[in-house]
Amino acid sequence: METQQDFVNYVKNGGGLVIVHAANNSFPQWPEYNEMIGLGGWGGRTEKDGPYIRFNDGKVVRDTSKGNGGSHGAQHEFVLQSADSDHPIMQGLPKAWRHTSDELYDRLRGPAKGFTLLAYANSAKSTGGTGLNEPILFTIDYGKGRVFHTTMGHSTVSMNCVGFQTTLNRGAEWAATGKVTQTVPAEFPGADKVLPTK
Repeated sequence: METQQDFVNYVKNGGGLVIVHAANNSFPQWPEYNEMIGLGGWGGRTEKDGPYIRFNDGKVVRDTSKGNGGSHGAQHEFVLQSADSDHPIMQGLPKAWRHTSDELYDRLRGPAKGFTLLAYANSAKSTGGTGLNEPILFTIDYGKGRVFHTTMGHSTVSMNCVGFQTTLNRGAEWAATGKVTQTVPAEFPGADKVLPTK
């Protein structure tokens, strides 16, 4: 309990936090953690934990319908779409870029307070998804702290994508400092092809 409170105090007082993929499955009964991560899945999460978050018609939609939190279809390549090109993490990135084979998390739900959506992807029904635009990259303001959350990164295959590595690095720098000084690499993927690291 003391460790948990120290962690909460660290982030709330201006610390940076980075959440990668299944870290959002953890600690479903810890209210402060769920506020810090914004959205989570599995672990018995339901409507009691907050709404589903989706992107539709150019805006974030909060869906309060009943249902479990957290699922994904078959691993596949998918295209991310920018929802906030002006955010420091997203500046200079293409409006759309293809990520290598990964789990596309959907039906995530949570408090989503201080939530800023950076990028989303369509969870295609053909791969077992929801058919809806699901959040992939986002930030949470928690007190004075900054949280960067990426739902990508299931395996070494997905972690070897230049897009994953670039957004993770930029997100971590932003969480730590509030700024992004890293340039977008020339080999960053476009909407038509994946670019793994060499």
